[in-house]
Parts: sequence; structure tokens; C-alpha cells
Amino acid sequence: MPRQRAPGTDVGFGSFLLQDPEGLFQTTVFYLDTLTTVLKGINPGVAVLMSVVPHALRPEAVADGVLLAANAPEVMLRPIWAGEGFPADVRRAIDGVASDDSSGLVVTARHLSPGSIRLLTERGLSWADASGYADISLPPHLFITRLKPRPLPQSATTTVSWSRSAGSVAEFVLSRRQEHPVGLAKTWNGVDRIAQIAQATGISPGQVAKILTMFDEEGYTAKFGPERGPTSTRELRDQGRLLSDWAGHYVRSPHKERRIDLHTLHREPHEWEALAHRALGDVPWAMSGWAGADDIAPFVTNVPDMILYVPEDGFDHALERLTEDAEVSPVDRGGRIHLRSAADYVFDFARESKHKNVASPVRVYADLLRIGGRGTDAAEHMREVAIGF
Repeated sequence: MPRQRAPGTDVGFGSFLLQDPEGLFQTTVFYLDTLTTVLKGINPGVAVLMSVVPHALRPEAVADGVLLAANAPEVMLRPIWAGEGFPADVRRAIDGVASDDSSGLVVTARHLSPGSIRLLTERGLSWADASGYADISLPPHLFITRLKPRPLPQSATTTVSWSRSAGSVAEFVLSRRQEHPVGLAKTWNGVDRIAQIAQATGISPGQVAKILTMFDEEGYTAKFGPERGPTSTRELRDQGRLLSDWAGHYVRSPHKERRIDLHTLHREPHEWEALAHRALGDVPWAMSGWAGADDIAPFVTNVPDMILYVPEDGFDHALERLTEDAEVSPVDRGGRIHLRSAADYVFDFARESKHKNVASPVRVYADLLRIGGRGTDAAEHMREVAIGF
């Protein structure tokens, strides 16, 4: 039975078609929005389904999912949680799902990207996300399409409080996974000690300890050995999910770093890199965004611009040195070089190669996601070929 939408329905409305198994009758119901308060502590996938299923279907949260009591016979929706909702998360969530065992399955996430939706459509799987979008198809019983959302609060889908310090600790741990300690195998999956992370990030040891405990509770990391002491260790338990969740926080959060755009007549990335190397001298710097991606995992033919990170306390000095070049000047917007300040640990993970300092793949990945558009595709490419989780 083809999916149906009532004639004259505005884009701001959702619709669902309910049909009995024998096809004797069908009822089409329209609604503006059915989202109500979601009880704290509910399974994230269940919370998402409860927010998109119309009240007319009498949804009931149960242990395995959401039961639609208005159907005869009753229909069970079984959510699969895909975390942040990037294609890598979706692939991990649906890996191993057999085609003959997909009845009632709905892939749920905080926000499903266009690439993720294409992937699910190709697999013929239903989906819903915390932004309020949904496409659930259980022929011949049920079709639900949500077109205009009311987003769930972030607290309904995660227990992590993504403060600025939590974001810094997460980025450090993930970048450290890419730059494993000297003498240890590339498969090293550990987490540095609290004192080391505190020293590198400038965050107090007590706050770092709280953040790592929160990561333990979320399942990103796991602690082994005694509670305290030299033999107490942690390891990354779910690095892929931590990367997705941290990157989602990075993209959504307002950034308070110092920033200024610079116009330059130099058109080629290697000229921007040479300018940074020549002008900044002993000032630490690292490039990111499109220019950084082109060095780590090339994706586009023409690199449009470069993010150039310098330390907070060296920002003014760096700006002065860069603008001493007659072909470089500050602009309100649209510059080829985006000068940004960054925490000191960002430069600890920068890779030096042929007079270029490139930020860690983890930071470049998040910056590409923040760019949006083709940047999202470039980020997924980088994740696959350079990050690996």
C-alpha cells in the first residue's frame, strides 16, 4: 500500500494512516503536535517515539518500546538508539539487524542527518529523532510522518551535562586516542590520569574527576582496578559514541573564542600555510577546517578557506604579525583565513609536516561538521579514513 498524505495538508502538519489488517476501513488523522512532557529517566528511544506518535493511537511506554493500543491488533514499536545520529552511528546501530527481524523496529537518535536518513530509506527502515521528525512505516497497519517538530529537551536523550570543561576533557581524551603515548601500540585505548588531563587542559583535578565519573556513568569510559592509587586505570569503552556526542555538542554550542576574518590576495592553501609559518614564527598555530581536511583526508578540489588557531594569550600578537603582510587585512566576513583562539592542549596534538601545523583529526572533524553543507560530507569522509571510529 503506497504511503498517503491527505490533500491540502500544510507542511506544518503531520499525518498518519491507520488501517485494519483486513483492509476494511482506514482512518486518517491530522494533528498539530502531540509532544508533551517526557518523564525524566525514560529510555531515550522510547522518549523519542512517545514524542512523535499521535495521542489518538494511545501510545504506551513499555519495557521493550511503545505499544499502540488503538490498533487492532496492537502494534509494538521497538526503538534502536543511534545516539547523535551521524551515519557512522546509524551503521553501528543497525549492523546485524536481519531483514526478517525488522518488523516494528524504529531507528531513533537525537538528530538524524540527511545522510543518515538516506541510509535508512535505502534499507527500508523506519526512523524518528528528538528534533521531532519521523517516518514510520508498518504496512498495512500504520504510517506516521512528522513534518513540523517541537524538539525534545537535550536532557531527555542524555545524562551528560556538556559544560565547556566537559567538552575540553572529551576532546583531549579523543585526541589522545589518535596520538597514543610514545612506546605504546596504536591500539592503546587508555585514558590519561586525572593529574595529566588537568595539567594539559587547565581544568582543576577535582572537576576533571567529576567529568570522568560522568563519562563512566554514561558508558563512554570504564574504570578498572582500585578506586584510587597507582594501579587504578580507565579506558575508552565507547569511543565512537563519545566522538559523535562531543562533536554534536561542539556544533550546537556558542563558541566564545576570539575570532577575526582575514582577507588575503593569496588564493592557494599552500600560500596561506606559508604565510602562517613565516609570520607567526614562535607563536604556536594549527590549521583546521577545509585546509586541515585537505592535508589529512582530501575531499574537495578547491579549498575555500582555512581556520587558523593560535593561543588565547597570543591572539593579538598573531594578528599583528599576520597583518604586517601588505596583502592581508581584517574584514567583517568572508575572509580566506579565519583566525581563532584555542586552548593550549589543541596545539599539543597538532601535527607538523612540511612547515604546516595541522590540528588533530578530532578537532578538524568537528570544525567540518560546524561548517555544515558539504562540510558534513567531508567530516564523514575524514571519520572513515583518518579517525576510524
